[in-house]
This record gives sequence, structure tokens and C-alpha cells, in this order.
Amino acid sequence: MDKKRAWFIAILFLSGLCITLYPFVSNLIAQSNASRAIAEYDEQIAQMDQEDIDAAREAAMKYNEQLSNAVTLSIDQEDESISYLDLIDVGESIGFIDIPKIDVYLPIYNGTSDEVLQKGVGHLEQSSYPIGGENTHSVLTGHRGLPSAVLFTDLDKLEVGDLFYLHVLDEILAYRVDQVKIVLPEEIDDLKIVPGEDHCTLVTCHPYAINTHRMLVRGIRTEYIPEEEEEQHVTYSELQSGTLTKRIVDVWPWLLVSLAIMAVVETGIFLLIVKRKNQKKESEEKPKKKIKNKERPQRKSRRKDNKD
Repeated sequence: MDKKRAWFIAILFLSGLCITLYPFVSNLIAQSNASRAIAEYDEQIAQMDQEDIDAAREAAMKYNEQLSNAVTLSIDQEDESISYLDLIDVGESIGFIDIPKIDVYLPIYNGTSDEVLQKGVGHLEQSSYPIGGENTHSVLTGHRGLPSAVLFTDLDKLEVGDLFYLHVLDEILAYRVDQVKIVLPEEIDDLKIVPGEDHCTLVTCHPYAINTHRMLVRGIRTEYIPEEEEEQHVTYSELQSGTLTKRIVDVWPWLLVSLAIMAVVETGIFLLIVKRKNQKKESEEKPKKKIKNKERPQRKSRRKDNKD
């Protein structure tokens, strides 16, 4: 029994350790996949001719112009419209986003399907393509609190004045946060195009682990200064500490539920083992009792024979 108990304790410990380390390890894998997607995107852009890049940018600009003039578009113009999927064919992703303050460096994909949001940031269809320009407002969405990846988990740490960057085609677009709002999912007024301005809004679920609302972090286009971006990365690296502890805190709802389920399951297994062991012990003791009961009458009969 002591040996089985030792095995049970070892299995319980290893299971808890695996569950605790899963968010950290899975996030490292997710970051590796994201870095590979970004590297592939950069390589694809580097191999493109400048004419192809300019043609892709022009197609995206026409698409954005159609969005800004959507109210005045007529049926006659429908055949000249540009398909969302045909804008920029440079591989799987359409660019990548860099948010130095919260150490986010993720590829941007077309659409907002669950498959897309499990591995990176999704571009909301019917919002401006993320190439900037007047009368544009691109919307990028990301999950928060996934056990397998950080993604937009720390988006609530962004404040007015913070910077984030979009790397699309051969250009880097800088946006300075000018508004942070919490709204209901159906409230979309803050995602509309503001005439004459260039906006990009980052969207994620809120509150953390409850997800009844949406957090909108809007940025307004500003001048890109390479030294400023590098300075933010250095500042973040100096402040970053306790990565494993922070990751565990990030996914505490998932971790708590997983550990509780594991404890219930393994306790049930342990009780089942104990019950079966007791049943086996009882079944082994019953034949012995029967044998003893049979032997008693024989002894009495022998005593009578001796008296005679």
C-alpha cells in the first residue's frame, strides 16, 4: 500500500507541475510560431519588386476609399469594387503589430475567425485595410487570457500617449493611443471612420475572464521615429521580471479550474483503488472463515470418539 501511495503522490505532483507549466511552455511555442510567421512575411516583402509593392498598396488604398464612401456607392459601381481577399497577396499574414509597452509582437491575419485569433491578431473585415491614410480606421482584434498564448492579455495596461506600430508592406505605421473605452459588443460607433483622420483600434474582451464587454484602445497616426520605438523596447526589457509568475497570474481562471478538475479526478481514482483493495481483502478473508467453520464440527466429533 505504501508503494502505491508513493506512486499516487508522484503522479499527483507531476500532473500539477504539468498543468502549472503548460501556459508558460505553450506561450513559448506560440511566440516561436508568431516569430516564424513574421520572418516569413519580411522575407516575402524583401523578395517583392517595388512595382508589386506599390500596386498592392494602391489596391488597398482603393479598397479603403470605397469604405469611406460606402454611403454614396451605387449598384453601378459594384463591379469595380475590390475584393477584400484580393488586396495584398504576400503570404499567410498581411503584416505584424508591435506594442513595446506590453511586449506584443504578433502577425496580423485576414479575418477574425477563431483559427486566426488562436495564433495572432485578426483584421476586422469592413474596416480599413491597415496601410494608413486620411479617412481610414482599421480595427485589429485579439484574444485575451488564453492558456496557450498571451496575445492581447495585457492590452488593459495601455494608456493614452502609449505607442504601437503596424508593419505592413515596406512601411512602419506609428499610432499613439488617444482613447481607451469599454463598450458593449453591439456598440460600434467608436469604430467608425473619423473624416480626415487616420485611426487604428485594438479590440479585446473585457473584463478579464468574464468577457461581457469589449475594450477599445484607439490610436491616432503619428510620425514614426525609429529611435523612439527602440527606446520603448529597452525600457520594457528593464522593467520585465518574473515571467513565469506573471504568466501563471495571467491564466489563473483556467489554472484554477484545471487544478480543481485534476484533484477531483485523481481523488476519485485513489478512492476507487482503495475500495477495490478492500473488496479484494474481504473476498480473500471469506474462504478462510468458511474453512474454520467446517473444521469446528470435526473436532467435536473426534472428542466424542475418544470418550467412547
